[in-house]
Amino acid sequence: MKKVWMPLALSLALSACAIPQQQAVPRVPFPVAEYDALPKTGTGSLTGQVFMRTVGGDVKFGAGSDVHLQPVTSYSQQWYDTNYLGGQPLAPADPRASQGLLTTQADGNGNFSFSNVPPGKYFLSSTVSWQAPSQYGLLPQGGVVAKIITISNGSQAREMLTK
Repeated sequence: MKKVWMPLALSLALSACAIPQQQAVPRVPFPVAEYDALPKTGTGSLTGQVFMRTVGGDVKFGAGSDVHLQPVTSYSQQWYDTNYLGGQPLAPADPRASQGLLTTQADGNGNFSFSNVPPGKYFLSSTVSWQAPSQYGLLPQGGVVAKIITISNGSQAREMLTK
């Protein structure tokens, strides 16, 4: 009997040491009407720069990073609240959520620009990543930066995207 309980007790003890995986939060239902109502054309423009500061004060630019403008909807708001602000993983997005998504690439200094942007509220987001030396080798640093902005027809907005 001891031979049966010993491996069981050992595996239970070892499983207690395992790092628990966070469960993905289910997505809210996709709001078709909300996405259908989004403006399709516009005359707004946006320029800016994406960067982060290290703990030591160095500036790391989002060189070559994709920069996204995602219309604010009840669906995209869940990403912002749950994943970006809350740090919880979300279930995979509905492919229809890419409707209205605008993407550009930052230059070597993290500068980006968008033109002919439809009017509305948007999540402006990108990633900044670099590697820092440690006693274990190079470790990835950085992360996602995002903010909410408003674009109007005819406007020329400028935004610093940082954290």
